[in-house]
Amino acid sequence: MGREPARPGYAPAMAFQVTEVQKALKGADYPMNGDQLAELAQKNGADEELVQNLRGLRQVDGPNAVMAELKGELGGSTPGGNSQAERPTKDIDGPAFQVNEVQRYLKGVDYPADGSRLAETAKQNGAPDDLVDTLKGLREVDGPNTVMKEIKDHLGGPA
Repeated sequence: MGREPARPGYAPAMAFQVTEVQKALKGADYPMNGDQLAELAQKNGADEELVQNLRGLRQVDGPNAVMAELKGELGGSTPGGNSQAERPTKDIDGPAFQVNEVQRYLKGVDYPADGSRLAETAKQNGAPDDLVDTLKGLREVDGPNTVMKEIKDHLGGPA
C-alpha cells in the first residue's frame, strides 16, 4: 500500500478497520502493553497480522491510545467511501467525545431510551460529567447509532 513498515522487519499487507481492532480487544483491562494486547486479540480470534502489529506496541492506557499507536495500519476500504484514517480530526467547541468512549459509557442501555436514562447509565459506567450533561438533553432514541447522530456536534476532537 506504499506505507513504511510500522516496525523494522514487519511490513503490513493490509489495513485494519477500527471495528476489527475494537472486537479483537474486547475485554481489555488497561493499561496494557503490546504483548498483553496481542495475547487478548489472539484469544478473541483476531487475524494473525493484527496480533503481530499489537505485539509491537508500547504500554497504552486505553482504546484511544491503541488507535493512535496503530494509526499507520488503520484504514482500508469500507463501503461508502473514505476511511476513518484519512479524515482529519475536527475541532470542537465545548465538550468533545470519541465514539468508542461514548459507546463504552452507554454499555447496558436498553433501547429505546430517553436522555435521562442514557445519562444515568453513563454516570453509573463512570462517564465524565460533561458527557452525562450532554446525554441528559437527548430525546428518546432507538439505538446507539441514533445517540451518535444526536450528539454528532460533540464527536471528534483530540483522541
